[in-house]
Amino acid sequence: MEKTLESLRQRVQQIKKKRPGYGVVLDFFVQVRESQAASAASSQVDSAKVIKAWQGRAAEEGFPLVQKDEFPIDMAASVSLFHKLCEIGKTANPGMAEQVEQIIKAFADAPVDLEKLLSGGGKEQTIEQFAADRNLDTQVLSFLVRSSTRPSIEAGREQLCGEVELKAWRQHYCPVCGSQPSLSLLKGEGGVRHSLCSYCGCQWRIDRLSCTVCGNKEQETLQYFCGEGEEVYRIDLCDKCHHYIKTIDYRGLGEADPSLEDLATMHLDVVAAQKGYTRAVPDFWGA
Repeated sequence: MEKTLESLRQRVQQIKKKRPGYGVVLDFFVQVRESQAASAASSQVDSAKVIKAWQGRAAEEGFPLVQKDEFPIDMAASVSLFHKLCEIGKTANPGMAEQVEQIIKAFADAPVDLEKLLSGGGKEQTIEQFAADRNLDTQVLSFLVRSSTRPSIEAGREQLCGEVELKAWRQHYCPVCGSQPSLSLLKGEGGVRHSLCSYCGCQWRIDRLSCTVCGNKEQETLQYFCGEGEEVYRIDLCDKCHHYIKTIDYRGLGEADPSLEDLATMHLDVVAAQKGYTRAVPDFWGA
């Protein structure tokens, strides 16, 4: 794990030299990843339960193995991580610090509500309602909740990926939890395309020339663009559903944290939005 973190720190330094304007948010990213790694090392996650009858039907009929709220969560570790991330958030930037202070106060008044949110599978509707009732920032709260449960979710994913035939899965949503992809990755010889689940992090193969959001394969309605001098990063656009997804070409990048690469290319998201396209899954690190 420490080797992975050191590689992450080195990559962050490379990006900061090229794009110094990202320095503050990248430093925040590293602190979050370090805290998540420490939490994962001490977490105890129960085995994810799978309805055996669904396993054979998953690839054939397009059923995901579990729902998001069925992932086992180490509640004690997640609560502890939540509070740790709040402390980090108070030093991130003035705007986030103010929102985090309000969130801390809200949970100090009703601590049981925190466990309820953490065990709810990160459902945006639940988080939005909770934030609205208490006049909290929805984006910051969502970030804290999802970041706090991430070590547990990833542990569950590792168990569940072995329960489904990933090579046979051709749907545009995750075979493990049914969530939309957050990124598209090109990997290996020939640049085999993979979708990266926005919730659990599962990766599965997808057709190279298709929309990862709606499944559209009509070539005349699909296009893409790259940033100047940034050919390893691409924005794929669909004129049918008017969504876009960011594609990272690992053949020209090597191993790297996809969330980091996504965060370090937010300028491409701005261009896509200016062109009139919407990201199907909001930027997890936008908070």
